[in-house]
Amino acid sequence: FYGPPGTGKTMTAKALANEASVPFLSVKSTKLIGEHVGDGARKIHELYDRARQLSPCIVFIDEFDAIALDRSFQELRGDVSEVVNALLTELDGIQKNDSICTIAATNRVDLLDLSIRSRFEEEIEFTLPNYEERFEILKKNFTDFPVKVDANLDIVSKHTEGFSGRDLVEKVIKSALHKAIADGKEVIETEDLIEFVVKIKSPSKQPPKQMFV
Repeated sequence: FYGPPGTGKTMTAKALANEASVPFLSVKSTKLIGEHVGDGARKIHELYDRARQLSPCIVFIDEFDAIALDRSFQELRGDVSEVVNALLTELDGIQKNDSICTIAATNRVDLLDLSIRSRFEEEIEFTLPNYEERFEILKKNFTDFPVKVDANLDIVSKHTEGFSGRDLVEKVIKSALHKAIADGKEVIETEDLIEFVVKIKSPSKQPPKQMFV
């Protein structure tokens, strides 16, 4: 899975594991990098030893570019080749009867070692939501909301181009909710949401009036 942060890569991997009713073995690749030579390779082998014990299962490796770097970066970090070779060994060693599915996620697919990329059967791009998708994200998250919402979601959707789903939920919707609760407001209006849209786009600036029409 590749694409910008907050576009649902981790959520999709979890949903697949839930749909398949199998264990979900999730790890950030930074946890697989050791302080000493040999640590990274050892941790990768331990990860797949654990996966074989849990199989059938899904192994999800987030921030994959941290361990699957193109080997031309060897001079920048001395363990690059060692870690990539360990990954190749494990990915090549998985047999059909092992019932282990590996899903990796990265924001920088261009940094990955080509040998590693060739081991994956599919590459799926996750893009930022378009207007219609942003509108649906807002609409869905305001269903059964703890505070009454009287906001023009069309306006908010139009002014959040370039926002990820996570931006909308965590930085706009939840921020507006927390502020409403803190201020004792019973209704969240358009300007309450736009306030946080503007803070993301241009911190410390006030929203222009034309954003509300």
